[in-house]
Amino acid sequence: MRKPRYSEEFKKEAARLIIIDGMSVSDVSKKLGASPAQLYKWRDAHLESHSQEAAALGQASPKEMAAELDSLRKQLRKAERVNEILKKTVSYFSKDEI
Repeated sequence: MRKPRYSEEFKKEAARLIIIDGMSVSDVSKKLGASPAQLYKWRDAHLESHSQEAAALGQASPKEMAAELDSLRKQLRKAERVNEILKKTVSYFSKDEI
């Protein structure tokens, strides 16, 4: 049985799903029908090529941007939890004043 051949565009899109959209490798594997090992290779190749391009342009690499995105998502979740607590606190104290 022959291995399926995937186009470069297909590989790039799979890597984008993992890197940019934050999907897990196993989810992308199930969705696209490619093996997780292939997806890891495509992801690493995509990150490497974009890291070199970014370095040449003086921009952040995809790894750095992905790390920043992850950090920002964590900050957002924390801010949402704090906001929810504050809403409950305001509601609690508003009831006491009436």
